[in-house]
Amino acid sequence: MTELARRFGLPPEFVKFLMVGAMAFVVNQLALYLLYDAPLFGFLPGKDARIDFWFAVHPDARLLIASSVSVEVAILFKFLWSERWIFRHRRPEGAPWARMMHFNMSAAASAVLAVSVTNVLTPVFGITPYVTTGVGVLCGFMLNWVWSARLVWPDRPTAASTD
Repeated sequence: MTELARRFGLPPEFVKFLMVGAMAFVVNQLALYLLYDAPLFGFLPGKDARIDFWFAVHPDARLLIASSVSVEVAILFKFLWSERWIFRHRRPEGAPWARMMHFNMSAAASAVLAVSVTNVLTPVFGITPYVTTGVGVLCGFMLNWVWSARLVWPDRPTAASTD
């Protein structure tokens, strides 16, 4: 890991972040499949069931629910791996549940972006949600990295390092 990071001139945490992000993308896709295409959840609305909001109509309620839940599952997956592996050496302030809430809120923009991209590109252009979800995830990636590395798990200097 460290050698790979050094070879590309990247911080090791960034390489780990990329790896966890790739795994979270797989988790997201699996959850999307299970909720949208797999016949496991009969209580969800059928495909192409319209849902009316006070300001708009969404043509596929099942897609909206499935993409929203799958993004949240991926966010929780990323938090656990970030807490236990990527940023474990940092000494963040506050309780783990508070960091999880902060991470979840900071990832909200990325999640909204991913869900929005999926729910615009799929119905409007007929692109499969598995591709549009990937586009949304890529759009929010760098924003997510900055929030995670700078806000949720900031690298606080220790007393010994402040000369």
